[in-house]
Amino acid sequence: MNAVTSPRARLVDLLWQLKQAYDHDGEQGEVRFIHFNTLLNDDIYRSEIVAKSINSRNRKIRDLGAQLHDLNRDGILLHKRSSGQPAGVPMHLNPDIAETMGRRSSFQSTAKRWPMAVASVAFAAMLAIGIFGYQFKDALHTMLDGEVRVHGSIVGNQTWTANRTWVLDGMVFVEEGSSLTIEAGTLIQGLPGSALVVTRGATLYSRGSRDKPIVFTSGQTVGTRRAGDWGGVVLLGSAPINRANASIEGIAETDPRGQFGGTDTNSSCGLIEYTRIEFAGYEISKDNELNGLTLGGCGSGTIVRNVQVHRGLDDGIEVFGGTVDMKRIVITGADDDSLDWDMGWQGRVQFLVIEQYSSVGDNAFEGDNNKKSPNALPRSHPTIYNATLVSPRSREKHHRAMTIRHDSGGDFHNFIVQGFSGESVDIGGAESAYLTSTGELSFGNMIFNDIGTRGLGWFEEENLDRDDDDGFDERLYFTAPEQKISFAVDPMLPREATNMTAPNFAPSTRSPARNNAMRPPKDEFWEESADYLGAIKPGLLNSWVDGWTAYPLN
Repeated sequence: MNAVTSPRARLVDLLWQLKQAYDHDGEQGEVRFIHFNTLLNDDIYRSEIVAKSINSRNRKIRDLGAQLHDLNRDGILLHKRSSGQPAGVPMHLNPDIAETMGRRSSFQSTAKRWPMAVASVAFAAMLAIGIFGYQFKDALHTMLDGEVRVHGSIVGNQTWTANRTWVLDGMVFVEEGSSLTIEAGTLIQGLPGSALVVTRGATLYSRGSRDKPIVFTSGQTVGTRRAGDWGGVVLLGSAPINRANASIEGIAETDPRGQFGGTDTNSSCGLIEYTRIEFAGYEISKDNELNGLTLGGCGSGTIVRNVQVHRGLDDGIEVFGGTVDMKRIVITGADDDSLDWDMGWQGRVQFLVIEQYSSVGDNAFEGDNNKKSPNALPRSHPTIYNATLVSPRSREKHHRAMTIRHDSGGDFHNFIVQGFSGESVDIGGAESAYLTSTGELSFGNMIFNDIGTRGLGWFEEENLDRDDDDGFDERLYFTAPEQKISFAVDPMLPREATNMTAPNFAPSTRSPARNNAMRPPKDEFWEESADYLGAIKPGLLNSWVDGWTAYPLN
């Protein structure tokens, strides 16, 4: 018990109580949030917090501040190691990450039997005697009934295990030079205002399996979950983009951790495989949103495959520049665009399913180069083969299959496009329209069916003030025989293709999607055997989307 009553243990206990007091009782305009690890290890930060607490309007915070002022001894944490790490803390662990006070945990019921002071002293005792490593973390996990609340910064190499539920509480940053590994079958829940941001120079390894996918979802109770309950997953890298000093949407421009882009086309942000991201995306301010999955400046060394983004409040997946490739992607129920790109993305995609819902959404694709400087280089030029884009002919929303504009190029082949209420494709801007004549923007080997208000509205008239592409005639371009694009031909998708809870995207064995496909390029990335239109081979009873995807409404 000497450790519990030591000055150091007393100081740590009071710091923990101060942090909790600010989290639960701090008034608006005071300290917004306290990072406990920084409070322990940063003398200046700790002194500033203590000084502010002494003048707080909250009596409890003032009292704690006064006690800490007496104990802190001129801002020096007692027995603080010169390395900046508390005694007994393994250097590869960040105590900020193990800081867990769960919402739906057994700790709450336990606290009714134990005074909070005893729990705080126990915490201080364990820290003071130097077991704030894996032993302490496991003990606290048990106390919290398997739930771990995470906030602040991840420093070093961290692993999130499948026998815990990991709860994102606020913006969680994987810092430069650090890595986060997530085990197959792990559940990660996001509280309001939270997101996982993998900064430039950091790495995420989210590798699930078909029978044990990794799931990022809302922290709200099942049945009450909604799009935008939390922020989503953000990966930032050092591959080329066409905007200087870029900072990702959703993070303050003054925070350097939001910056991305560089010169390394082959760089890697990590790996995301057999991973679902649900009920994410929120608007922080006008035109400043987080998406389900955001990829900023990620290089071709990044692996993104077998990923589903479901019920995102903004875009499903948004790509800002870089050279990242994607394969076997499912985007369902996006509130804005399903796949959005900008800032010079030059990646590849094969096997893409997009399902839009009748009451939400805009474009299946919204492709830009650079809205402010359309001629900026590198130019956006994704190459996409084998995609199925489906939407009910909604009476509520104007859904467009593809909008390509602002000098974006690209190659799009082997598509099935079914049921959009707006139009098939809109080429926006004279710059992108011109690229169709140079071959830098190409479309071919597609089926369009049941589009527009009567199912025959392939392209909308753009006369006078509606002409946004210098007179480019989409109808003339897309109906040219050499494009091998069919209109008003039924791809024979099942009726369940637009089912919101149990969709089926596989065309019938007799589908015309078996014909007129273009062989994908010869490269190790592409599956050249995909000699059909759409994301799923006609007639398959079990396809790559089965076993790991899910479509909950709430």
